[in-house]
Amino acid sequence: MESFPIDSLPTAGDIHMACFTAVKNAPDLKEKLQNQDKSLTFAIVESNLIMDVFQLLLAATKAAHDNETGKLATQTISSEIIYNLSPSKNIAESLKRFGITEDTTSLIAVKIGGNPDEIMEEMSRTVDGNLVSFSKLDQEKDMTKLRQYYKIDPKVTEDKEILNWIIGAIAMKNVQ
Repeated sequence: MESFPIDSLPTAGDIHMACFTAVKNAPDLKEKLQNQDKSLTFAIVESNLIMDVFQLLLAATKAAHDNETGKLATQTISSEIIYNLSPSKNIAESLKRFGITEDTTSLIAVKIGGNPDEIMEEMSRTVDGNLVSFSKLDQEKDMTKLRQYYKIDPKVTEDKEILNWIIGAIAMKNVQ
């Protein structure tokens, strides 16, 4: 698990993220999400749609800010993280695209605030999978879906340019 401070919101706590592969209990996790089970206290993101950890940090920071200012578009800070990953303002579509499915085998768990050791224990207890380094993201990404969801110009081919496109789409989502 990796933890990152939110310098602009020190009272929100750190952003904690853990990447899991060979996940065996995705159907159970999806059911908990659909039932809004309060025992699930972190966001669960489809890892193949994450180009870089910075993408998650931006979405989580926006969620923390919206939570602090009382402007969440969704019901929880966890769902707000997933919603913020999408360039779409359609909440259901965002959660469907970037949240997990019953077939998910690789995911990223994200939580804002709390004790890192307790969070890691909770994530490991909840997700039946192998904890891996974020360096595995390069092997997991689905470029076809990323290009489709973020409407990335086919002429954009370098990873750095694609990431910039994604970050721009996330950042500009709520700008009118």
